[in-house]
Amino acid sequence: MESSDAVVRRLRPASVLPFLAWAGFLVMQLISPDRAWSWPLAGFSVLILASYLWARTLRDQVTAGRRTQGTWVVAGDELVEQFTLTNHGWLPVLWARVRDGSSVPGYDVDRVETTPSVGERRWSTTGVCQRRGVFRLGPWDLEMADPLGIFTVTQHYPAATTIMVYPRASHLPNLELPRGRAPGRATSAQYAAEETITVGGIRQYAQGDSLRRVHWPSTARHNHLMVREFDREPSGDVWLIVDMDAEVQAGRDAEATQEYAVILAASLSGQFARSGERRGTGLLMSGRTPQMLPPARGQVQHWRILEALALAEPAPGLPLDALLRQAHTSLGTGRTLVVITPSADPAWVAPLLPLAARGNAPTAVLLDACTFDPPRGDGVGLLGLRDLLARQRIPSYVLAQGFPFRPVERIRRQRREVRTLSGFGRVVTADVAEEI
Repeated sequence: MESSDAVVRRLRPASVLPFLAWAGFLVMQLISPDRAWSWPLAGFSVLILASYLWARTLRDQVTAGRRTQGTWVVAGDELVEQFTLTNHGWLPVLWARVRDGSSVPGYDVDRVETTPSVGERRWSTTGVCQRRGVFRLGPWDLEMADPLGIFTVTQHYPAATTIMVYPRASHLPNLELPRGRAPGRATSAQYAAEETITVGGIRQYAQGDSLRRVHWPSTARHNHLMVREFDREPSGDVWLIVDMDAEVQAGRDAEATQEYAVILAASLSGQFARSGERRGTGLLMSGRTPQMLPPARGQVQHWRILEALALAEPAPGLPLDALLRQAHTSLGTGRTLVVITPSADPAWVAPLLPLAARGNAPTAVLLDACTFDPPRGDGVGLLGLRDLLARQRIPSYVLAQGFPFRPVERIRRQRREVRTLSGFGRVVTADVAEEI
């Protein structure tokens, strides 16, 4: 509920015409006294005085408030607010209009209500939070008037509530994205000293090698002992590296590369948090508010990452190659590095190579900027980048605009729609269940 002390109450004339008419009759009565002027003058005086007293009652005896159910939601959730209009006076409120200054996209609470004398009106407003981010509820105004509309009353409620809309995690099974498959293998450039499930190559037998590593078909072919080399399989923590350089983004609103990058990072973080694996997840992100959250495990870390992603906004000045070089010493060893970027510039591949040499396993999720509207680039650079990544044994995946993100949790809601019966012309209402 809003504090009444913070409310700014104003009463002012809606138009000068009634006062000009009253002044005209007053002048004519003073110049040429007659009943033709005195009766209209008296009538206008009574109407203006009665309207003023009614408007002043509305200004002083009517209060309003709004209450939000929760201060954070997930994109796709319903935002619910409860409004209260209370009339403490003996004159009814014939109409009261709510005008809202909230910044939540697609959320509209403007409406008109009435209240009897010494009465109260309550109502709820709902809206779907379409985008992630930090938004403002309020300030807002309550507008009223006397029955003749001579005076208007405005109550300004300056208090505003900040809500955070977290990005919603989506299903990304095995990162099998529709624009292609990984041309490389998710292995490290270094070989493991112990046996793993992934064979990286064959070499000649050396003293001290276990006979369990002998590859007998190759031994028969080369006529001397050959042993298998095993790739190192980094099973440590995961770094989500999100490129928010404004110079490489494409698209607009929800269909923009930065929004796709946020959904991807949120989805991957959610998958690792739900998987039960003993692997921590960290976030490295450029943009207006750069972030570096060291890897940690559990749902608490997942919500920290979602909060950072909710605040993500592109900004120029820190390209991906510079971000990787700055964080080179902080990423550690034996980690999985997931780079999410729309950049087709091959310059950012170079900083990944020393990271891979330290036992890290980089993977690139490339957002095809030329498929977004407005686009960036022509797609040729992306093909060259994927070829370069494949030669360095760094797997890459491509995500284009229009990828059908499927939320991990679906929300069911009821909405009412108006239908016309075919052949009869009757208009009926029906409750429709839908998932968002």
